[in-house]
Amino acid sequence: MDILEWINKELKPESCNSDRFIYDDMDSQSGHCLPIIYEPFDATKKSHWADRGWMFDYLLSTHGEGKLLMDFGPGDGWPSLIVAPYASKVIGIEGSTRRAQVCMENAARLEISNAEFVYVPQGSPLPFDDNIFDGIMAATSVEQSLDPRSTLKELFRVLKPDGRFRIAYESLEAYRNGHERDIWMHPVDDHKCIMILFDRDIDNECAMQYSVTFTLSAEEIRNIFSAENSLVTFDKITIPLLESIRSSITDCRACRTIHPSGKTLVSWLREIGFGEVIPSHNGSRIAGQLFESLPEESRPGTLTQADEYLKPVIKAVVDMPAPVETDPMITAVKSRT
Repeated sequence: MDILEWINKELKPESCNSDRFIYDDMDSQSGHCLPIIYEPFDATKKSHWADRGWMFDYLLSTHGEGKLLMDFGPGDGWPSLIVAPYASKVIGIEGSTRRAQVCMENAARLEISNAEFVYVPQGSPLPFDDNIFDGIMAATSVEQSLDPRSTLKELFRVLKPDGRFRIAYESLEAYRNGHERDIWMHPVDDHKCIMILFDRDIDNECAMQYSVTFTLSAEEIRNIFSAENSLVTFDKITIPLLESIRSSITDCRACRTIHPSGKTLVSWLREIGFGEVIPSHNGSRIAGQLFESLPEESRPGTLTQADEYLKPVIKAVVDMPAPVETDPMITAVKSRT
């Protein structure tokens, strides 16, 4: 019997949306590692430069300076809280009550007063009139909604004419050839760990995910499923091993997500009514490349200096067309008529 067949038969997972599946159980969606939000900007770290690249990507591609922006699915308040200082206001829309609460707590701690976070259950209409937002940001969140195409229609509705929508998304193409089935471990505390198993149907652009919660630490799980303390991989999750620790399993859930490719998204966005749909290059990736290309002695050393260096470059990059086959970020512009 296949391991996923065994999970379905023996553990009878609860079918749920992505928020109930995992996000409601996470203190931090990012692992408390986001610069600005959780730790000071460090100009010696490539990941911090990449994060500033993300910030300018969303800000500049939406033409969001001094404007009203929406962040659909902010998680820990990202990119809402790093974009907020440049916008008139940012409203984050969260389908998870836990994530919305974390976002509000982070905003209060950072004393950011122009970022608001609203809980909207997945599949519910957005609580706004038509044509409200100047720009909308979505960072790998649309594919976590119940119906991504319907979600895009609702985002289109609340976007103003001439408004700009910028989306990053998780296409499944990167998992082809060996990573269709995968595993991820989420330590909850010293005595609880969640194991997530992925079964990706790349050609049909969807994935099934199964979460199994154990009253065991991540280290104990690794010792059970991995020889010589190596990484736990999907092929090491066997039925006999799961049966041997079945008494420690306290919860099992299943979630199906839809992951449109760049080509599919471009098609959907045009059908929904966006007048211009532009697959373009990623500001974060360029920021990381700039970090690597600059000699350490000439690299900007403060946040202000890094921003002054990055902003004009990212402004050019986000308007540079990229092949849709590479699943790049996409900017969609709502027509005036």
